[in-house]
Amino acid sequence: MVGPTVDSCGEVNAGWVQGVLLAMPPCMVVITMVAPLPVIPAMLKAFSTTPNIGVLASMAVVLPMLAIAFSALAAGALGDRIGRRRLLDISTLLFAVAAVAPFWLTSFTWILVSRAVTGIGLGAMATTAVALTGDYFQGAARQKWLAIQGAAGAGSAVIGSAISGALGEISWRLPFLLMASGFVLFAALLVFRGPKVAASGPEAQDTAAQPITSVPWSSLTAIFALGVLASFTIWPPVYEFGLLLEEKGSGSTMLTGLLTAVLGVGAVAGAMGLGLVRRLPAPGKQAVAIAVSGAGIAVIWIATSLGPIMAGAFAIGIGEGMTSPILASWLLDRTPLRLRGRVVGLFQTTFFLAQFGGPLLARWLAEASGGTTASMLYYAIATALLAAPLAAALLWRRVPPQAQPAM
Repeated sequence: MVGPTVDSCGEVNAGWVQGVLLAMPPCMVVITMVAPLPVIPAMLKAFSTTPNIGVLASMAVVLPMLAIAFSALAAGALGDRIGRRRLLDISTLLFAVAAVAPFWLTSFTWILVSRAVTGIGLGAMATTAVALTGDYFQGAARQKWLAIQGAAGAGSAVIGSAISGALGEISWRLPFLLMASGFVLFAALLVFRGPKVAASGPEAQDTAAQPITSVPWSSLTAIFALGVLASFTIWPPVYEFGLLLEEKGSGSTMLTGLLTAVLGVGAVAGAMGLGLVRRLPAPGKQAVAIAVSGAGIAVIWIATSLGPIMAGAFAIGIGEGMTSPILASWLLDRTPLRLRGRVVGLFQTTFFLAQFGGPLLARWLAEASGGTTASMLYYAIATALLAAPLAAALLWRRVPPQAQPAM
């Protein structure tokens, strides 16, 4: 059904079309990041006369991520003010126009400007997509669509990289046309409007009169901290895959791409397999995600052949694919409706800033520990230290308190 549905718990949810539309912004974020990667060498040749083109070409890749980080908080507040669905419409059109602009631009300065504007649009899109998922869906339906968003983003990384590489063989400009899909999303958003009621059921009781002291700041702080810590433990090893394979005697561009693709498949499997841990509370789910990634990192550390390395990458991907939906669902469950946009925006800002720092951390740790392989041990230890208190908290909640002796 396209329209709203009522699940087994009596909760009203938007139709599947809205769920699909809200799964598209994460795809756009990923495609925007991966599209330029195969054509960086061609861009360096095309703009060889531009001063500092080596640094600028790298900036063209990461600039949208920085723009997302710095615009997400403002986007969340703006969405609370003008309406999240309206902001999603506007930001999608802004993204579509700016993202395809490098196909025509002849100045690298303007290409950088277009990439920054693209990131601003993406920041608003990503923030409103998560917040609107909280508005439109509740309970199991919300968790399902957040998992689909995570899986769609991970799958886009694999597919987008392959298509971008093929298009880049023809012209370095062609991969930027992949973002023209933003125009299709914009048209679909105009045709298929969301429910006029932002939330229903228990969340509809959340009012502006609710005191600010009722906001569970301790839980929100824990979620934010987990997002940052996960970004600094289970994501950085991925950025060193190329050098890792060289150290283990299997280095090649093709194998690095294959290893990244295996990780992407694992991320899809992790996001779609969240139902297997649906009975666990959010901290328990996150403990599982971190533990699985940590096990994968440990396998890569001790591996001496390509097979175990691939298995380790798949396990890391599972943990990565689980983490974003788990944290997003946990955040939406704990955030009052009136603060949803701003809190989600702040989370996106901290998460993307941590993601931006991941590659820098990976390179520093590899150099400090004497090699990429040696650094994997430290990541494995870090994931164990991060997962242990989450698992301990889960076990503590399940142990019934001791009966008090009768007096």
